[in-house]
Amino acid sequence: MKTELEDFYTKLTSIEIKIVDELISILSDFPTLHQKFSYSVPYFFQKSRVCFVWPASIKSGPKSGVQLGFCNGYLLEDRLGILEKKGRKQVYVITYREIEDIRGNIIREYVRNALEVDDMRHWK
Repeated sequence: MKTELEDFYTKLTSIEIKIVDELISILSDFPTLHQKFSYSVPYFFQKSRVCFVWPASIKSGPKSGVQLGFCNGYLLEDRLGILEKKGRKQVYVITYREIEDIRGNIIREYVRNALEVDDMRHWK
């Protein structure tokens, strides 16, 4: 029997696999993030859902590429103006179509901000 991860990878194109692997590798730099599958894609949690990686080959995904989505994107500081809103009120994304478009330092900056937001939303 296939695991969720194995099933996920069998649905992806070769370029999506490269992009997904790179994004997950960058997200693994954050020890407080824990991966769990939801809606057939990897979500990353700290205290709540922080972000996800959603390739076009997975149902309800983008038309092309792989999205790195931020569950509370509306609360993030988007100093580079790269978060795609597309009429959404809460979840904002960055879409990657080529592996060369991925900039780890930029992703880490946005993930750090998303983790701070998650901490603040669950502070008591």
